[in-house]
Amino acid sequence: MKRLFLLILLAIPNIAMALDNNISIGKTIEIESKILNEKRIIQVHLPDAYRNGDTRFPVLYLTDGPGHFSHTVGTMDFLANNGRMPQMIIVGVANTDRTRDLTPKILVSKDERFQNGGGADNFLSFFEQELIPYIEKTYRTQPYRVFSGHSFGGLFAINAFLTKPDIFNAYISVSPSLWWDEQRLIDDAKVFFNKTESLDRTLFVTMAAEGDRMLTPYNQFVNVAKDSKVKGLIFANQEFDDEDHGSTVLRSQYFGLKQVWDGWHMPRDTFTQGLEAVQVHYTKIGTKFGFDVQIPEGIINNLGYNALGDKNLDKAIEVFAYNVKMYPNSANVYDSLADAQENNGELNKAHKNYAKALELAEPNDANKAMFATNKERVAKLIAVETKASAE
Repeated sequence: MKRLFLLILLAIPNIAMALDNNISIGKTIEIESKILNEKRIIQVHLPDAYRNGDTRFPVLYLTDGPGHFSHTVGTMDFLANNGRMPQMIIVGVANTDRTRDLTPKILVSKDERFQNGGGADNFLSFFEQELIPYIEKTYRTQPYRVFSGHSFGGLFAINAFLTKPDIFNAYISVSPSLWWDEQRLIDDAKVFFNKTESLDRTLFVTMAAEGDRMLTPYNQFVNVAKDSKVKGLIFANQEFDDEDHGSTVLRSQYFGLKQVWDGWHMPRDTFTQGLEAVQVHYTKIGTKFGFDVQIPEGIINNLGYNALGDKNLDKAIEVFAYNVKMYPNSANVYDSLADAQENNGELNKAHKNYAKALELAEPNDANKAMFATNKERVAKLIAVETKASAE
């Protein structure tokens, strides 16, 4: 598919625009939990690239799924499409009893309003022993998990980090209710950071303009975390003074995901150096995050069109062929390869790949008509050449 050769666009993966009256960002499944002794509704989003090859994806787990699933999917897609993070599988968990599931055991407080709380350890066991194994058995996942929670969910995130930090690689805690149980987790944090020498984890904590009840323990926790000497730990925090307790989640997810995937973005000069330099960049990313990273289809495609724009046809064909190898189920990669082959006079090869693009195109793919037009155009050119040769 032809692309504009604007350098500002070159580092942004191409998005297939489909014309469809029905838009779906995920599916809902029901899990029977023995640990929780109840059924749980789970929302799962698979990224666009999931269907185009055998790529594996890191996973983001959310509490309060129905409230935060859709905007988090949008944030992830936006950042991934702008090269700031990888595409992720997103799993949202619906609540049945938030106070019970998201709050740590009460050891200090005598407040009878929350005596039904304290089930966080049990709920974390649900993630560890049931939900995560189900997701990793059912979908192509990378060994990299991110957890995000808001309010009591933010409290849950910090409690999980302090009690079982190995379950997730990164934690986003949005406006955590650290006032819980007379601010007990502040003392727990002091003990944790003092006894922990090294921990390869990321913890990002945010707070809105929410008053002393929320701000005081938050500031205390931030000070404890920043004063810690834990090797390998990446801790960051951010306040949003123009947001309230409810509105802060969207921006917290945006900055939290950028923090978790810090270093993912590829510098412009790396792109201009060609495929080999891009491969080195993503190899380094894989080393940093602990899993093999596949170069996004759109990045490779734009590299190919960059070469094609420079009239370096052999290089363009090489790059597009690499994209076909990486994403064999994508219609677009075959169309792009055929474009370069047509420009190079390899009409039979171009016709074959235009046909393959048309074959793979989804029924609602807005580019399907163009694939057909390209195939017919080259077929006519081949017919003309064949006739000329016969005369």
